[in-house]
Amino acid sequence: MNDMPAVLGGDPIVNPDNEPGWPLSGAIESAALTEVTESGQWVGFGHIPAKWRAILEQVVADTTGYRYGIGQPNGTLAIASGIRSQLRARGHDWAQGRDQVLVADLTHASAHHGVRLGVASELGRAPELVPIDARSDATMDNDVVADYLSRHADRVLAVVPATMYGNFGPIEQIVELGERHDVLVHHDNALGGAARYDGRRALTASISAHGEGKATPSCEGGLVVSSDPHVAALVRADTDCGNGPGRFDPIPYADFGPIPAGNQRMGEQPAVLMLVQWLRAMHSRLQVRESRRLVTNLVQDPGLFSTPVLRVPPTDAEYPPFFSLHMECTDALESELGLTPDDLRIALTAEGIWAEAGFVPTHRDPAWQDSVAGSGLTYSGSTRVYERAIFIHNKFMRHPDFANWMAEILQQVRDHAGELAGISKRVPGAGEKRVKNPFVRRPHQR
Repeated sequence: MNDMPAVLGGDPIVNPDNEPGWPLSGAIESAALTEVTESGQWVGFGHIPAKWRAILEQVVADTTGYRYGIGQPNGTLAIASGIRSQLRARGHDWAQGRDQVLVADLTHASAHHGVRLGVASELGRAPELVPIDARSDATMDNDVVADYLSRHADRVLAVVPATMYGNFGPIEQIVELGERHDVLVHHDNALGGAARYDGRRALTASISAHGEGKATPSCEGGLVVSSDPHVAALVRADTDCGNGPGRFDPIPYADFGPIPAGNQRMGEQPAVLMLVQWLRAMHSRLQVRESRRLVTNLVQDPGLFSTPVLRVPPTDAEYPPFFSLHMECTDALESELGLTPDDLRIALTAEGIWAEAGFVPTHRDPAWQDSVAGSGLTYSGSTRVYERAIFIHNKFMRHPDFANWMAEILQQVRDHAGELAGISKRVPGAGEKRVKNPFVRRPHQR
């Protein structure tokens, strides 16, 4: 063990020699892309089925517990298609007088564009967005949703809860609220990875593979998943320029008139890349589950901290959060050790573990502050999560040494708490929420 934390001059525990590469890639990706390229069919149409897209759609649907999947160019457009299909299934008469969509305050605000696009493309008008406060696990607070719907359900088109850093949150409760108040629910599951939620699911959910921060990075790509064949057929029609599912489509064929639609096909290259990354993720989540168990035991060990100063939220799916590890820093971190969450973020980052505060809440985002005006909500929950939570990138959790790294780091934090207190104010640039680019591009270790 190092004698000193890296931020105080010791050697980093995670260094270029043992840092996990991300995203993982290797011969399988190369071979799959070569096959697609040499096949000459890089995209599918209603009369020309897309083989790799169809395989991906079935694998992702089965993994996440749905019957059907529909490939999309990215997760944001998947949100739009999911919402639009539900609105079309309900009819425009139902939507009259409804002008609001409840969205997660603590999420990447780009998701809100998909919400607006889905409503506007179907109803010809953009909705008013109402950001909903977050619980301590960073997900939408179902109690706030229940209170808002009890007063304004007749104005609400949809509720769009989001999986946050692998935490599903109260999806089942929000689905039940949607049914009770006759409001549609679309689940933004961009940060759920290959985990399956075993509670009641939303009618549609969107999945994203865009970017290196996702659990299944493949440059672009996403899916809408649903278990309703009619809704799934509507999404396919929206995806393939008005054509419904063909006879060789995973969605059951039905005579289906064309609808005005966008060109939102998923190409074969991103489909095959996402498929391989999804398969890698399904294996990696077993290691993540074990890493999470060990770290949970570690932060609760009275031999490490006599008073627990960190909390790992309980799991809410068969496979625990696997996009990242979320550690909630309680008040005891400061009262017992004198350390702020920013101090711990700096200490972790110096050790080579990428740690951040997460997405800026919508109510603090200058581009979206108009959406919170007049909402009457305090946003104390999402503010607290943003100020006091630490999110650790899943590439570390996938490494078999992750729990040992965390044990060593936390022991150093305990032993040098006095010297680490206030370190975030003494390190240049420590106020930046993203201190270090976590992506080390390295071929998959074979």
